[in-house]
This record gives sequence, C-alpha cells and structure tokens, in this order.
Amino acid sequence: MNNYGFREKFAVLILAGGDSKRMGCPKAFYEINGKPLIKHVFERINRLSGEIIISCKLYQEDLARTFPEAKVVVDKSSEEGPMIGLFSSLPVVSSEYVAVLACDCPWIKPEVVEFLYFRARGHDGAILRWPNGYIEPLQAVYRTKKLTGAIIEARKKNKFRMIDAINLLDDVIYIAPEDLEKIDPSLKSFNNINSPNDL
Repeated sequence: MNNYGFREKFAVLILAGGDSKRMGCPKAFYEINGKPLIKHVFERINRLSGEIIISCKLYQEDLARTFPEAKVVVDKSSEEGPMIGLFSSLPVVSSEYVAVLACDCPWIKPEVVEFLYFRARGHDGAILRWPNGYIEPLQAVYRTKKLTGAIIEARKKNKFRMIDAINLLDDVIYIAPEDLEKIDPSLKSFNNINSPNDL
C-alpha cells in the first residue's frame, strides 16, 4: 500500500504506561540497538497520522521532549493495565478512528496499521485474530467514540480487561493472519518484547 496521504484520517495512540521488572527499567525506554522501544515504534508510524498521542504513567516531560510532535497524556490513576491508558487518552482523540499500538512492538509495519484502518472503516474496529481464537487488541484500529463508550461501560461493570470492552462493541472485523502475511510475511508487527530474552 504505502499510501501515507491520509494523515488526518485516523489518530495513533501509543500505550507507554507499562513498567517491567524483567526489563530493569520502564518498558518504553528499554533500548534495542541504542534506541528506546517507543522510539522504534514512533519512527515507524509517525508518517501515518497528524494526530499522535502517547499514554503514560510517568516520564511525561521526557516523552514530551523526545516526541514534540505528539500529545502526551498521563494516566488518571495508578491502576494497572492498558484499559486505564485508553480511558485517560481516548477523550483527547479528535479523529473518528484511532490505531491503538503497544510501545513494546518495535517491528510494527506502517502498512499493517494502514491495512487495519481500511478494514475498520465503517465498522467499530479491526483486530487480528489468531487461529486459536486469541486476538491482538493492542495492535488494532477502532472507531474512537465506540471504543471510548465501551471502555466506560466496562469499567462501570467493574470489568477492566480489553476483551471486556471489545465484547461490548457491536461491529468488529476480525482479520485472519493470512490476510496480513501478504504485507508482513513473518507478522513481526505483533512480536512484543517482555524481557531481554525475547530478543
């Protein structure tokens, strides 16, 4: 595809709130080849959108200084998990659709995000689903208002997992791996780094 002419069509939200004892430092700042994980992600996707948001718990000033093009949003509470990052950050998103990306997937291909966006248009979201039924909700594209509403509703029910919010969406397109293998043959876009051993 490689069509980066739609920079205002969707936002990109990078979740950078996770900490990691196994990494020995905040996951977003763990370095690969002399560069923090989040910088690998940012440099790969920054051409896709004119609206980039970074969700964090700490280090707001460092992130804002490193990524002046992005809007940095601090989580509203110390609650753990990606749900709080989305709950805090989605209200500042102005685009109709938002690509939600994890900061620990340094090999994300922009073409994958673009593909998910085009499949999500007209629906509540587009998510990769593996043959075993497992889904990739943190490397996906959603209709912003629908995901925001689903997260608010899930939290009211004391449900705090991403799957709880996704189950409240009416119209999600699930993508088969073979559809994405055409543009990312090894599907490295979905390989995340949880410890140095993952390298």
